[in-house]
Amino acid sequence: MRLINTIRKKVWFCVNVAFLGFIVATGFALYSNYQQQIHLTHIRDFDFHLAMRSNELLNLFVIQKNYYKESFLFGSSDSASRGNALCEKIRTDIEAIIKIKRSLHRLPVDRVESLGLLQKKYHEYVEQATELYPLLAQGNDPEDYIEALQLLAAAQTEIQNDLEYFSGFYRQHFSNNVTTLMRMTNRNSAVLAVFFVLLLVTMSLVVNWAAKRTLITPLTHIKEAVRAFGRGQRSFPALEDMNDKDDIGELGVAIRTMTKDLVNSTVSKAYVDSVFHNMNDSLIVTSNNFLICSVNRATLDLLGYKDDELIGHHVNKVLSEFFCGGAESEGDDIDAELAFQLCSNAEKIFLTRDGYEIPMLLSVSLLNDGENAAQGLVYVAKDITERKKAEQKLEQMALYDFLTGLPNRMTFNDRLEQTLKQAHRKGQQAGLMFLDLDRFKEINDTMGHDSGDALLQNVAKWLSSCVRESDTVARLGGDEFAVILANLYEPQDVVNTAERILAAFVEPVIYEGKEIFSSLSIGIALYPLDARNSVDLLKNADMAMYQAKQNGGNNYSFFSGKINPRLTGSSNSPSELSEVVKM
Repeated sequence: MRLINTIRKKVWFCVNVAFLGFIVATGFALYSNYQQQIHLTHIRDFDFHLAMRSNELLNLFVIQKNYYKESFLFGSSDSASRGNALCEKIRTDIEAIIKIKRSLHRLPVDRVESLGLLQKKYHEYVEQATELYPLLAQGNDPEDYIEALQLLAAAQTEIQNDLEYFSGFYRQHFSNNVTTLMRMTNRNSAVLAVFFVLLLVTMSLVVNWAAKRTLITPLTHIKEAVRAFGRGQRSFPALEDMNDKDDIGELGVAIRTMTKDLVNSTVSKAYVDSVFHNMNDSLIVTSNNFLICSVNRATLDLLGYKDDELIGHHVNKVLSEFFCGGAESEGDDIDAELAFQLCSNAEKIFLTRDGYEIPMLLSVSLLNDGENAAQGLVYVAKDITERKKAEQKLEQMALYDFLTGLPNRMTFNDRLEQTLKQAHRKGQQAGLMFLDLDRFKEINDTMGHDSGDALLQNVAKWLSSCVRESDTVARLGGDEFAVILANLYEPQDVVNTAERILAAFVEPVIYEGKEIFSSLSIGIALYPLDARNSVDLLKNADMAMYQAKQNGGNNYSFFSGKINPRLTGSSNSPSELSEVVKM
């Protein structure tokens, strides 16, 4: 069909079918609303007015009747005048009701005739009442008008009955019409809902049929042909029947032509694919906008993905810190040369499917066509996990003590320098503790070096548990340890730490069933009170430690006499020093 031989026309055909359904549904809804509006207008203009007028007419007649009764019983001329004044209003209301009734052609004629008869009765009644009641109000003897009064009473009763009948009838008629309108509205709503549902289902089926026949089915054939071509198939019967005058048919013809042109290169492509998928190193091919086009088996095995879980995704799904801060949003078309410069021969992190990080040595090269135009990027990455572990082990050996795992003397010196610089910059205090085990040589000589090593390892654990995370515990060599205390606010903080350390040495170390008891001598120097550089601070802390040893060990001593003058050349117990510092 030439009317829908292009994709645009097919889409417009489906849209117009849906729009036609919308027009039909809208027209039906408008018609339903119009019918309800007519009925509602009739109720408003006729039934409501008839009910109100008839009720008002009945009330006026009752009021007039009461006025006449007052004039008769009490001889009130004013009441008679008021009753006569209502005559014109009552006549006007009767004529208004008759006029409304005559405009309703669908009402029975006898109803209009009954109103005319009522009008005539009231006219005759008023002629007599307007003459008789004023005379009676002036004092005339009622016995002279007994027959006339009886006729008026009968006329009053008959007219009032008729007015009550008409008032009740019109009220009931108004109520019935409102009820009918409500029922009609509910019925129309239900019918309209059913109509809309049926129309929606019908239009959906029609649009689905048209879309499936003109768009979905041909495109499905093309998609299946492309997938089959990727699997090596070169014959596509479903594409043979496509009309080349149609846009989608032209696409099918183009695929058939492309297949014939690529048949000769099938063998070389298979060879390249074999090399690609059997490489030991990870290999990823992306487009210029960094969407993954292909990955080899080594990449899938390394990262734990399946092939379809990576194809089409952005390369940053597996490459952490993509391009060192380059654009990372999926679909961003980044200059390929810039990507090559930023990612060539660089250490990067690959992310596995489970979120683990793998260090990789990454190289990137451009994928060009015959005219040197960039078609994408090729990422070749080698797992360097073992190399990184070896580097970390060497770093650990260079910076940390092999026995205790604590920072060694080189790391300690660096951290002490950094702590003093930070304290100087922030105007804070810092502390240094120099610790030496009491009688460690005796333990080594009597119990063996293995016992001494076990003791040193436990000392490292005890010291680490007694200080803050911001502090540093280091082993300087042999049985000498040091603690760097950063961010000190008052000397009492140092005292508290020293007492916690000494208290930790109360329990013995159990090694091969033997109990090893030990204690510490602690020398303390403060920055900037005792020294303004790391060398002097360490020397002063060492001197304070020797002072603590001279005092019997298992003690601590401050270097500065400004904190406790009695500490210079003497030793103090922890509780005694604590009291001095608090002064």
